[in-house]
Amino acid sequence: MKAYFTAAIFQKDKFDDKYNQIVDILKSNDFEVFEDTTKVSYQEAIDKTDSERVDYYKRVLKWIDKSNLVVAEASFPSTLSIGHEITLASEKGKPVIVLYMKGRDPSFLLGLKSEKVIWVEYNDNNLKEVLTEALVKAKDQSDVRFNFFVSPKILNYLDWIAKKRMTPRSVFLRDLIEKEMKKDKEYKDN
Repeated sequence: MKAYFTAAIFQKDKFDDKYNQIVDILKSNDFEVFEDTTKVSYQEAIDKTDSERVDYYKRVLKWIDKSNLVVAEASFPSTLSIGHEITLASEKGKPVIVLYMKGRDPSFLLGLKSEKVIWVEYNDNNLKEVLTEALVKAKDQSDVRFNFFVSPKILNYLDWIAKKRMTPRSVFLRDLIEKEMKKDKEYKDN
């Protein structure tokens, strides 16, 4: 499985050990990890040219797309980029584990309510334990690819939905199924 890890680079000097520990825990749980938080210095990050920033943004989007889940260390307020990455991953239906240190909860981000976002408070003594438990939950929430054939008429309609409503076809179909699941009394009794 693949995971994308993100954290506040501007806090790297203080918390680099913690960031490396998180990446090590992911790797020890057989994840291939996409990240540069542990590899890039704060100075390198702010010295990027405009074109390098555009390239970096595109690379992050690819990492999120390729990942089965996203892990974010969000103990520090005003980390706009981390909030944006969490939102992007959440909108793509990716499970997201948001780690934060005890007493440093990301108050604004806690307003993001989604089944796919797992909020994990940790301290210096329990990071491995709580992250490992969260990884099990996240794996259970990973989407499974399901392909099927549709008629050209249905495909035209789905394409129209995608253009007109700016909603991906898969999201539209998933929403339809979820609405039916909520209404289906026989399924609920199951």
